[in-house]
Amino acid sequence: MSGVTVKVTALGGPALQQRLGFLVSRLDDPTALWKVVGRRGANELKSHFRKRNRVPNRLGGKRTNYWRRIADSVQNPEIEPRAVTITIGDPTFGQKLFGGRITAKNAKNLSLPVDPLAHGRTVAVFKQETGIELFFFRPKARGLGKYLAGKNEDGSSGIRVFYRLTPFVDQKPDPEALPKDAVFDAALLDETEKYVARLERDTRGN
Repeated sequence: MSGVTVKVTALGGPALQQRLGFLVSRLDDPTALWKVVGRRGANELKSHFRKRNRVPNRLGGKRTNYWRRIADSVQNPEIEPRAVTITIGDPTFGQKLFGGRITAKNAKNLSLPVDPLAHGRTVAVFKQETGIELFFFRPKARGLGKYLAGKNEDGSSGIRVFYRLTPFVDQKPDPEALPKDAVFDAALLDETEKYVARLERDTRGN
């Protein structure tokens, strides 16, 4: 899956639409306006992703810093005659934004971490870094699925389940993958008003 693009036009919320539409229709060359709006938009996206990266993962364990990676993939805005496009280049972001089915490709099953020690580690990396040997485990009760388990890390008796095995998983769209429309529009409107103020100041100076 390729990256995701965020296109800013004069078709945002009502206030942003009115202001951008007014300016774009009256400027001989709106390139400068689109540049400042695009830069602010890219910065707002990066800020949103970095804030999300500071939220601890629910499972605990090793951090993957996924959202920091998404922030780093935000590309420089591309200016068009009547719009500016900001691309989020990480190919995994579309899955977060839109959801969908993830299917095992190079193995029979996906290995989904269910233990903090397994979070952020593939099975191969888990074995290498922890030294714990894994084996297939299926609870006696029907319908509970298949798992990869191993001995407890502290050597105590019993087994510890680390991964759930499944041929696919249906991921729901993440409603917080992008900033809320109202928040994003407000930031771009703020930048637009600053641009207008500078333009008026420069005009009076001439």
